[in-house]
Amino acid sequence: MVSSRWRRTLGAAAWLCFVLGGTVLDTAAGSLSIAPTRLVFDGHSRVATVYLSNKGDEPATYRILLKNKRMLESGLIVDAETPLPGEQPAADLIRYSPREVVVPAHGSQTIRVMLRNPSEGQLARGEARTHLVFQSVPAVPSAAELAARQDRIVAQAIIETSIPVIIRRDNPAAAIAFGKAELDSLPDRDGKPVLQVVLERSGDRSVYGDLSVDLEAGGNSTRVAQMVGLAVYTPTPRRVIRLSLTLPAGKLPESGRLVVRFAETEIGNGDLMADTYLEFAEGSDKAR
Repeated sequence: MVSSRWRRTLGAAAWLCFVLGGTVLDTAAGSLSIAPTRLVFDGHSRVATVYLSNKGDEPATYRILLKNKRMLESGLIVDAETPLPGEQPAADLIRYSPREVVVPAHGSQTIRVMLRNPSEGQLARGEARTHLVFQSVPAVPSAAELAARQDRIVAQAIIETSIPVIIRRDNPAAAIAFGKAELDSLPDRDGKPVLQVVLERSGDRSVYGDLSVDLEAGGNSTRVAQMVGLAVYTPTPRRVIRLSLTLPAGKLPESGRLVVRFAETEIGNGDLMADTYLEFAEGSDKAR
Protein backbone atom coordinates (compact mmCIF):
# COMPACT_ATOMS: atom_id res chain seq x y z
CA MET A 1 0.00 0.00 0.00
CA VAL A 2 1.34 3.44 -0.95
CA SER A 3 0.38 6.55 1.02
CA SER A 4 1.76 9.98 1.90
CA ARG A 5 2.56 8.78 5.38
CA TRP A 6 3.99 5.33 5.97
CA ARG A 7 4.40 3.84 9.40
CA ARG A 8 5.91 0.69 10.71
CA THR A 9 6.41 -0.16 14.34
CA LEU A 10 8.08 -3.30 15.52
CA GLY A 11 7.36 -4.99 18.36
CA ALA A 12 8.92 -4.77 21.59
CA ALA A 13 9.09 -5.07 24.99
CA ALA A 14 12.43 -1.93 28.50
CA TRP A 15 13.78 -0.19 35.90
CA LEU A 16 16.39 0.12 33.66
CA CYS A 17 18.47 -2.75 31.10
CA PHE A 18 19.23 -1.93 27.60
CA VAL A 19 18.71 -4.83 25.27
CA LEU A 20 20.51 -4.63 21.94
CA GLY A 21 18.81 -6.85 19.40
CA GLY A 22 20.53 -7.73 16.16
CA THR A 23 17.39 -7.17 14.14
CA VAL A 24 17.46 -4.51 11.46
CA LEU A 25 14.40 -2.56 10.43
CA ASP A 26 13.97 -1.33 6.85
CA THR A 27 11.61 1.46 5.88
CA ALA A 28 9.34 1.26 2.88
CA ALA A 29 11.81 3.36 0.93
CA GLY A 30 14.44 0.72 1.61
CA SER A 31 17.06 3.27 2.71
CA LEU A 32 16.97 3.44 6.53
CA SER A 33 17.97 0.63 8.86
CA ILE A 34 17.55 0.90 12.62
CA ALA A 35 19.16 -1.27 15.28
CA PRO A 36 18.06 -2.30 17.79
CA THR A 37 14.36 -2.39 17.05
CA ARG A 38 13.48 -2.04 20.74
CA LEU A 39 15.03 -0.52 23.88
CA VAL A 40 14.38 -2.01 27.31
CA PHE A 41 15.46 -0.33 30.55
CA ASP A 42 15.09 -2.56 33.63
CA GLY A 43 17.82 -1.59 36.06
CA HIS A 44 21.16 -2.45 34.43
CA SER A 45 21.79 0.73 32.47
CA ARG A 46 20.37 4.22 32.08
CA VAL A 47 21.83 4.92 28.64
CA ALA A 48 21.37 3.25 25.27
CA THR A 49 22.46 3.87 21.68
CA VAL A 50 20.38 3.51 18.53
CA TYR A 51 22.21 3.09 15.23
CA LEU A 52 20.83 4.49 11.98
CA SER A 53 22.23 3.30 8.66
CA ASN A 54 21.45 4.82 5.27
CA LYS A 55 21.64 2.22 2.50
CA GLY A 56 20.62 4.72 -0.16
CA ASP A 57 22.72 6.67 -2.63
CA GLU A 58 21.67 10.10 -1.30
CA PRO A 59 21.98 11.74 2.15
CA ALA A 60 18.81 11.45 4.23
CA THR A 61 17.54 13.77 6.95
CA TYR A 62 15.43 12.49 9.84
CA ARG A 63 13.58 14.36 12.57
CA ILE A 64 13.47 12.44 15.87
CA LEU A 65 10.69 12.71 18.42
CA LEU A 66 8.86 10.75 21.12
CA LYS A 67 5.25 9.62 20.80
CA ASN A 68 3.12 7.61 23.19
CA LYS A 69 1.35 4.81 21.28
CA ARG A 70 -0.89 1.85 21.96
CA MET A 71 -1.39 -1.55 20.38
CA LEU A 72 -4.77 -2.70 19.15
CA GLU A 73 -5.79 -6.36 19.30
CA SER A 74 -5.05 -6.60 15.59
CA GLY A 75 -1.43 -5.63 16.26
CA LEU A 76 -1.83 -2.18 14.71
CA ILE A 77 0.11 0.55 16.55
CA VAL A 78 -1.70 3.89 16.85
CA ASP A 79 -0.96 7.24 18.50
CA ALA A 80 -2.28 7.52 22.08
CA GLU A 81 -3.16 11.11 22.91
CA THR A 82 -4.78 10.26 26.27
CA PRO A 83 -3.73 7.20 28.31
CA LEU A 84 -6.25 4.45 28.92
CA PRO A 85 -6.55 2.57 32.25
CA GLY A 86 -3.42 0.47 32.69
CA GLU A 87 -1.29 2.52 30.29
CA GLN A 88 1.84 4.23 31.63
CA PRO A 89 3.16 6.71 29.04
CA ALA A 90 6.94 7.13 29.27
CA ALA A 91 7.69 10.09 26.99
CA ASP A 92 8.40 12.36 29.99
CA LEU A 93 10.90 9.85 31.37
CA ILE A 94 13.21 9.76 28.34
CA ARG A 95 15.84 12.15 26.96
CA TYR A 96 17.59 11.73 23.64
CA SER A 97 20.06 13.50 21.39
CA PRO A 98 20.28 14.71 18.67
CA ARG A 99 16.76 15.77 17.63
CA GLU A 100 17.56 15.77 13.92
CA VAL A 101 20.25 13.98 11.93
CA VAL A 102 21.59 13.89 8.40
CA VAL A 103 22.71 10.36 7.59
CA PRO A 104 25.17 10.35 4.67
CA ALA A 105 24.72 8.01 1.74
CA HIS A 106 25.90 4.51 2.75
CA GLY A 107 26.81 6.01 6.12
CA SER A 108 25.55 5.84 9.69
CA GLN A 109 24.57 7.99 12.65
CA THR A 110 23.94 7.29 16.34
CA ILE A 111 21.20 8.48 18.68
CA ARG A 112 21.82 8.62 22.41
CA VAL A 113 18.83 7.67 24.56
CA MET A 114 18.90 8.36 28.31
CA LEU A 115 16.56 7.64 31.19
CA ARG A 116 15.58 10.61 33.34
CA ASN A 117 15.42 10.39 37.14
CA PRO A 118 11.67 10.08 37.70
CA SER A 119 10.01 12.35 40.24
CA GLU A 120 8.57 10.78 43.38
CA GLY A 121 5.53 8.75 42.40
CA GLN A 122 5.96 9.47 38.69
CA LEU A 123 6.78 5.88 37.75
CA ALA A 124 4.52 3.22 39.18
CA ARG A 125 5.45 -0.43 39.55
CA GLY A 126 5.26 -2.35 36.33
CA GLU A 127 6.00 -1.15 32.83
CA ALA A 128 5.92 2.23 31.09
CA ARG A 129 6.37 2.66 27.34
CA THR A 130 6.83 5.28 24.67
CA HIS A 131 8.08 5.13 21.08
CA LEU A 132 11.12 6.77 19.52
CA VAL A 133 9.96 8.05 16.13
CA PHE A 134 12.15 8.69 13.08
CA GLN A 135 10.42 10.99 10.61
CA SER A 136 11.93 11.65 7.20
CA VAL A 137 12.47 15.28 6.19
CA PRO A 138 11.98 15.76 2.42
CA ALA A 139 14.89 17.38 0.59
CA VAL A 140 14.46 21.07 -0.27
CA PRO A 141 14.22 21.38 -4.09
CA SER A 142 16.78 23.48 -5.88
CA ALA A 143 15.87 26.65 -7.77
CA ALA A 144 16.20 24.76 -11.05
CA GLU A 145 13.84 22.04 -9.81
CA LEU A 146 11.30 24.63 -8.68
CA ALA A 147 11.47 26.37 -12.04
CA ALA A 148 10.98 23.09 -13.88
CA ARG A 149 7.89 22.32 -11.86
CA GLN A 150 6.23 25.62 -12.74
CA ASP A 151 2.69 25.39 -11.36
CA ARG A 152 2.69 21.64 -10.82
CA ILE A 153 2.14 20.29 -7.32
CA VAL A 154 4.62 17.57 -6.39
CA ALA A 155 3.78 15.35 -3.41
CA GLN A 156 6.67 14.25 -1.18
CA ALA A 157 6.10 11.30 1.12
CA ILE A 158 6.97 11.61 4.80
CA ILE A 159 8.17 8.25 6.08
CA GLU A 160 7.68 7.62 9.79
CA THR A 161 9.21 4.65 11.58
CA SER A 162 9.24 4.02 15.33
CA ILE A 163 10.72 1.64 17.87
CA PRO A 164 9.38 1.06 21.40
CA VAL A 165 11.24 2.30 24.47
CA ILE A 166 10.17 0.37 27.56
CA ILE A 167 10.90 1.03 31.24
CA ARG A 168 10.33 -1.72 33.78
CA ARG A 169 10.31 -1.38 37.56
CA ASP A 170 10.34 -4.10 40.24
CA ASN A 171 10.67 -6.99 37.77
CA PRO A 172 7.03 -7.13 36.59
CA ALA A 173 5.63 -10.52 35.64
CA ALA A 174 3.39 -11.69 32.81
CA ALA A 175 1.56 -14.81 31.72
CA ILE A 176 0.36 -15.99 28.30
CA ALA A 177 -2.10 -18.55 27.02
CA PHE A 178 -3.89 -19.33 23.79
CA GLY A 179 -7.58 -18.71 23.43
CA LYS A 180 -9.47 -19.51 20.26
CA ALA A 181 -7.75 -21.34 17.40
CA GLU A 182 -9.68 -22.11 14.23
CA LEU A 183 -9.37 -22.38 10.47
CA ASP A 184 -10.96 -19.55 8.54
CA SER A 185 -13.73 -20.53 6.17
CA LEU A 186 -12.07 -18.49 3.39
CA PRO A 187 -8.49 -18.85 2.08
CA ASP A 188 -6.14 -15.90 1.62
CA ARG A 189 -5.82 -14.16 -1.75
CA ASP A 190 -3.26 -16.76 -2.86
CA GLY A 191 -5.64 -19.61 -2.04
CA LYS A 192 -3.78 -20.73 1.09
CA PRO A 193 -5.70 -21.89 4.19
CA VAL A 194 -5.76 -19.32 7.00
CA LEU A 195 -5.43 -20.11 10.70
CA GLN A 196 -6.72 -17.58 13.23
CA VAL A 197 -5.43 -17.76 16.81
CA VAL A 198 -5.85 -15.56 19.88
CA LEU A 199 -2.82 -15.07 22.15
CA GLU A 200 -3.90 -13.85 25.59
CA ARG A 201 -1.58 -11.81 27.84
CA SER A 202 -1.99 -10.95 31.52
CA GLY A 203 0.24 -9.35 34.14
CA ASP A 204 2.24 -6.13 34.37
CA ARG A 205 4.59 -6.37 31.40
CA SER A 206 4.61 -6.83 27.67
CA VAL A 207 5.61 -10.08 26.00
CA TYR A 208 7.79 -10.57 22.92
CA GLY A 209 8.70 -13.75 21.10
CA ASP A 210 8.16 -16.03 18.11
CA LEU A 211 5.02 -17.87 16.98
CA SER A 212 5.17 -21.10 14.99
CA VAL A 213 2.66 -23.51 13.45
CA ASP A 214 3.61 -27.13 12.68
CA LEU A 215 1.53 -29.65 10.76
CA GLU A 216 1.64 -33.14 12.28
CA ALA A 217 0.25 -35.82 9.97
CA GLY A 218 1.25 -39.32 8.89
CA GLY A 219 4.04 -39.46 11.47
CA ASN A 220 5.73 -36.32 10.09
CA SER A 221 5.99 -32.77 11.39
CA THR A 222 6.32 -29.82 8.99
CA ARG A 223 6.63 -26.10 9.78
CA VAL A 224 3.80 -24.42 7.85
CA ALA A 225 3.78 -20.88 9.32
CA GLN A 226 5.96 -18.67 11.50
CA MET A 227 5.86 -15.14 12.87
CA VAL A 228 9.13 -13.76 14.29
CA GLY A 229 9.14 -10.86 16.74
CA LEU A 230 5.52 -10.97 17.86
CA ALA A 231 4.69 -8.51 20.67
CA VAL A 232 1.70 -7.99 22.92
CA TYR A 233 2.11 -4.65 24.73
CA THR A 234 0.53 -3.61 28.01
CA PRO A 235 -2.29 -3.10 28.68
CA THR A 236 -3.55 -4.92 25.55
CA PRO A 237 -4.92 -8.26 26.83
CA ARG A 238 -4.73 -10.23 23.58
CA ARG A 239 -3.54 -10.38 19.99
CA VAL A 240 -5.74 -11.75 17.24
CA ILE A 241 -3.39 -13.30 14.68
CA ARG A 242 -4.12 -14.57 11.19
CA LEU A 243 -1.56 -16.85 9.57
CA SER A 244 -1.52 -18.17 6.01
CA LEU A 245 -0.42 -21.82 5.98
CA THR A 246 2.14 -23.04 3.46
CA LEU A 247 1.15 -26.71 3.25
CA PRO A 248 3.26 -29.44 1.58
CA ALA A 249 0.46 -30.48 -0.78
CA GLY A 250 -1.23 -27.10 -0.92
CA LYS A 251 -4.08 -28.29 1.30
CA LEU A 252 -4.62 -30.02 4.63
CA PRO A 253 -4.42 -33.83 4.66
CA GLU A 254 -7.50 -35.85 5.56
CA SER A 255 -6.47 -36.03 9.21
CA GLY A 256 -3.83 -34.65 11.53
CA ARG A 257 -3.34 -31.62 13.73
CA LEU A 258 -1.82 -28.15 13.70
CA VAL A 259 0.43 -27.39 16.68
CA VAL A 260 0.67 -23.69 17.53
CA ARG A 261 3.43 -22.50 19.87
CA PHE A 262 4.54 -19.12 21.22
CA ALA A 263 7.94 -18.84 22.93
CA GLU A 264 9.47 -15.69 24.36
CA THR A 265 12.95 -14.93 23.09
CA GLU A 266 15.87 -13.59 25.12
CA ILE A 267 15.12 -10.15 23.69
CA GLY A 268 11.80 -10.52 25.49
CA ASN A 269 12.06 -12.00 28.98
CA GLY A 270 12.77 -15.49 27.70
CA ASP A 271 10.71 -17.37 30.29
CA LEU A 272 7.21 -17.73 28.81
CA MET A 273 5.83 -20.41 26.52
CA ALA A 274 2.35 -21.48 25.48
CA ASP A 275 0.96 -23.92 22.94
CA THR A 276 -2.30 -25.25 21.62
CA TYR A 277 -3.33 -27.56 18.81
CA LEU A 278 -6.10 -27.91 16.31
CA GLU A 279 -7.19 -31.39 15.30
CA PHE A 280 -8.87 -31.89 11.96
CA ALA A 281 -10.44 -34.85 10.18
CA GLU A 282 -12.87 -35.14 7.25
CA GLY A 283 -13.40 -31.39 7.00
CA SER A 284 -13.95 -30.71 10.67
CA ASP A 285 -11.57 -29.07 13.10
CA LYS A 286 -11.41 -28.77 16.87
CA ALA A 287 -9.06 -26.83 19.12
CA ARG A 288 -7.70 -28.46 22.24
